[in-house]
Amino acid sequence: MKDLLLAAFGASIVGSLPFLPLLSIQPTPTSTNLQLQKQTNIQLKKPETKQSKRHRIQVQVVSLTDLKIAEGDSVTQGQIISDRTEERQSLEVERDQIDNTIKKLSIPSSQLTDLPPPNFAVEEAAISQIKTEIELLNARPETAPQSTFFRFKDKRLQRLAEHDKLEKAAETIRKNVENEVKLAESKARLTGQLNSAVAALNKVKNDYQHQQYEHSLNLVRQQSEMQRQQYQVAGLVGKKQEIEGKLRDITQIKSPVAGKIRRIKNLGQKDRQISLEVVIDVTK
Repeated sequence: MKDLLLAAFGASIVGSLPFLPLLSIQPTPTSTNLQLQKQTNIQLKKPETKQSKRHRIQVQVVSLTDLKIAEGDSVTQGQIISDRTEERQSLEVERDQIDNTIKKLSIPSSQLTDLPPPNFAVEEAAISQIKTEIELLNARPETAPQSTFFRFKDKRLQRLAEHDKLEKAAETIRKNVENEVKLAESKARLTGQLNSAVAALNKVKNDYQHQQYEHSLNLVRQQSEMQRQQYQVAGLVGKKQEIEGKLRDITQIKSPVAGKIRRIKNLGQKDRQISLEVVIDVTK
């Protein structure tokens, strides 16, 4: 009986074998297939999702120390990414020095005052007074000669009169000579004073002419100095504008988004400037 049952079970299995290919044509979905399908869908959508959440920033630095972040760092919105601190501070110091120099050169120098008009009144008055005194001396009347003899019939009286008149005549002549000497001395003294006064007037005039010459030279020097200062100020203003232009080019670069630094790529170098690209994975 046991042998009969085993033979019947084996025959049933063999009979069902022809139907196995038909079952494999329409396989039922398994969990493995479903996972592969989901993974494929995720992979198709992944690049688009990451691209929309990635931000790129290009910065210019002179030294890598100017870069204030590194790959893997987290950044917040508004955080400084690059700042050329040393260069900016050096340029600011140079600009401040130029400002101080411009201020010093712009201070107006003391202007030369005009020379007062010449005044020779004192010297001219002295000359006029001396000339007047000389004219008065020259206008004095000359001493008229006096008759020294009187004629008497009596010879004795005649002799007495002649003796007396001779003494008087001698006294008169002596006084006249003294007066003439005094007059000549006064004229000589006044002539000397006049010559001295004229010389003093000429000296004052010559001194004033020399002052005018020196004043004109000082004016020329002052104008030349002002032109030189103006030229220096113009050159310094141009240099200051150049520095301010450089300062505008090295302003701080701040992150416009919050996220994580994914990559820092070197784009190349020109002169002293290094171009970098900073890639930020934006945080939701």
